[in-house]
Amino acid sequence: MYTILITDDERNERTGIEKLLRHFQYDLKIVQAANGREALAVFEHTHIDILLTDIKMPFLGGIDLIKEVHKGGWDPICIIYSAYGEFEYAQNAIALGVVQYLLKPIKRGEFQELFDKVLSMCEEKARHLKESEELKRKLKSADNDRLYRHLLRYLDSESEENAQEAETLFEEGGLVPVVLCSYSWLFSKYWESYEEDIDQIFGSSAAVINKDDSQTLILAKPELFPTSRKAGETCDRLIEMSRRKYQSELFIVVGDQCRNISELKIQYEKIREQLDYQFFVSESTYFLSDEGSFVKKESDMLDIYFKKILTCARLSDFEGMKGEFAKAFEYVEKNMGFSSIYIKYNFSEVIKQCCELLHSQERLMKVVEDIYGSHSILQVKEAVLCLIDILADADRSRHDNNRLVSLAKVWIHDHYQDCTLSVSSIADELSISSAYLSTQFKAETGQQLVKYISQYRIERAKELLTTTNMKVGEVAKKVGYLNASYFISLFKNHVGSSPVKYRERAFQNE
Repeated sequence: MYTILITDDERNERTGIEKLLRHFQYDLKIVQAANGREALAVFEHTHIDILLTDIKMPFLGGIDLIKEVHKGGWDPICIIYSAYGEFEYAQNAIALGVVQYLLKPIKRGEFQELFDKVLSMCEEKARHLKESEELKRKLKSADNDRLYRHLLRYLDSESEENAQEAETLFEEGGLVPVVLCSYSWLFSKYWESYEEDIDQIFGSSAAVINKDDSQTLILAKPELFPTSRKAGETCDRLIEMSRRKYQSELFIVVGDQCRNISELKIQYEKIREQLDYQFFVSESTYFLSDEGSFVKKESDMLDIYFKKILTCARLSDFEGMKGEFAKAFEYVEKNMGFSSIYIKYNFSEVIKQCCELLHSQERLMKVVEDIYGSHSILQVKEAVLCLIDILADADRSRHDNNRLVSLAKVWIHDHYQDCTLSVSSIADELSISSAYLSTQFKAETGQQLVKYISQYRIERAKELLTTTNMKVGEVAKKVGYLNASYFISLFKNHVGSSPVKYRERAFQNE
């Protein structure tokens, strides 16, 4: 519906015109003003599509009103009407871009003909505006995609290349990095809808960067996270929405505010260290940055650290065990309320399980005696770390390649075309848990399993692009992606150009 403003100092004239508009059943919202000053006040708070104004009015006449409207940056379709014999005014009106000079008394036929024309002009104007906005949106989206690719390359590499381009993100102040992880369809099949939902929570000014089908990076304004409580509320909203609309669980890590690209890279590395903990929680969880450490929501972090320690023990990752034990001891030291017997019992139980997993029970009694004989947390720590060093020395001689990782890679190479291929489907095939497979693959290769799947598919897609004439959509399906748009976006993130551009360059080089 369009809005028309009728401006005339004669109430009867305004009423008559309104009756004519309703008589012809034009779908218009009608607003009235008694003079030019009142009309300008209406423009201040109401969007006006059509201005119909008398020429001669007190305070501000029709011609001057149109001039002031244009000065104010408004651009309605303008119609002037007045009595016969005022042709000079008509010339001025035409110079101002007025559609038509409507004479009094108004004839119904001319009136209907004029407004049929005006409404067609409104529709055409709206169409052009929509096309213009859509073009701007596409151009902005293309610019953002290019900028986000530069940022991801900078964050994921050791070099400073692409840092200057990514620095432009900080022109309007600091940013808070937020990483979302999910192994459902959130970041692939449901991405377009989910991205809109993220905008509703974080605001359209946030940079939302879909890294791959399991991880998304958000760079949000600091105003969203003034306190830990507010940050928690934002995370709760995101988790609730993800469960309610998409039946998906989320693992969220919120970092510290970053004022430049260098601070973001440091913070991003800290966040990535926390992502491994997602495999030790079964439901949606968030971690909040708190003076360099991370706080787990509604749960004792000690349990999470212990689970990670046991996973490291299964992998014979002794450095990982020492690192997680160090975090567990730091957590105990920082948090009041842990009794001496509670600490000794829990750390002894974890050590017992580690020795069982490493088939080193013969060393168990000595370290348990040392733990229970300790008079401080420092002595408990020394006993535990000393045992791990002994276990590590004994294990170095029997270190072997991880057969499980090799089997996972073979399965990926044979089934990458299957759109249902995922961490969980591979784990089911190998009769192990997804968490165990993911952590073991990361420990052995230094790479997330889901990222390895994406990279392998992209490599196969590159082969198809350079050796066949398949369309991009067909290539996407051949390598396991049903959504061509998502495949193109993922290809750009990995390769730095669209599939079409990559194919063109490959043929040119050939």
